[in-house]
Amino acid sequence: MADPTAAHSGIAKAVAGLVLLAVVVVAIVVGYRTWTERYTVTVERERSGVAVAQVVAATLSKAGDLRVSRLSGTVQGVGSDTRGFGMLTSQRVIKAPFEVNYFVDVGTLTPRDFRYDEARKVLLVDAPDVRVERANVDEAKTYIDQTSGVFVTRAAMTAMQRQASAAATRVAADEARKPENIAAARNNARAAIAALFAAPLAAAGLDATVEVRFADDPVEGGERWDVSRSLDEVLRDQ
Repeated sequence: MADPTAAHSGIAKAVAGLVLLAVVVVAIVVGYRTWTERYTVTVERERSGVAVAQVVAATLSKAGDLRVSRLSGTVQGVGSDTRGFGMLTSQRVIKAPFEVNYFVDVGTLTPRDFRYDEARKVLLVDAPDVRVERANVDEAKTYIDQTSGVFVTRAAMTAMQRQASAAATRVAADEARKPENIAAARNNARAAIAALFAAPLAAAGLDATVEVRFADDPVEGGERWDVSRSLDEVLRDQ
């Protein structure tokens, strides 16, 4: 008579093998698609071998971001390269406009983040902190693009361009994350969020103001918010 334990063990091993095979196949397919999208030249179908400007892949995602500030200006990036045993040195300098946006993801707010202080007639909002977007350097509108060097190879040009772009993006991001800029963006966020929720309060017949608080805001004078009633309860009474 066959051993049931051995039979179950054999089935389990077969299932595990099929699962592993499926994972490997999915990984291969995803890897191939990623490589094709990013590292192969896309050509026009009607004219074989002719590369054209086109969108290769795009994804539309849901977002509840509220832009509260924008930092813009001019940034300079520098790249350098040394070849030929130190005999061939070159440098590339670019200067271009940049922009960094500051967002608050109001889409993450839930009823638990809203409380109504009836004594002061204030809607209190616990808001997510300001998020700094990746710095965008508009190299299509470059003001300066200078390369110096006796003999600059194509590989050196490519390397210096990457360095200059990375440097420009890095210093723009550093500027955006300076404490004074973060503080200004937070102040703008408070005003923007307050304006966003003031209109619904007025429409609901509530003569109230909106106060916005971030997680690490200090509590002035040790005063704590009155969180005895939720916004839903207040609106129900209205």
